[in-house]
Amino acid sequence: MRVLFFAIAGLFTTLMYAQVTGSVRGKILDSEMFNEPLLMASVSLKNTDWSDQTNFNGNFEITDVAPGEYIMEINFLGYEPLEVPIKIKEDEQLVIQESLKAKTLTIPVMAETSEKMTSDQSIEPNY
Repeated sequence: MRVLFFAIAGLFTTLMYAQVTGSVRGKILDSEMFNEPLLMASVSLKNTDWSDQTNFNGNFEITDVAPGEYIMEINFLGYEPLEVPIKIKEDEQLVIQESLKAKTLTIPVMAETSEKMTSDQSIEPNY
């Protein structure tokens, strides 16, 4: 009788735990390369331990997430980081598709100063 009681209690505990989580999955694309999948991009939920990396097809999946509102951070070297607000619901799977843009580098413009050389000026090497 005790064994039956513990088996039923264990079953209910497992079912209750399984219903209070959700998940998020999706695909991360490279907007600079005609939306090709972005391999090994980092996807995480801000200020939590939940994270994943995209696979060869740009897919990721984060499971067993407590229901609530989160900020999903997507990072890849050389690309602008992206933050997406998401809401995880109980026993639901949220599907996301986002594209990252390459970082733009600003190169400072150097002002040119030129002096006109006269015919009596010569350039001599300093040894």
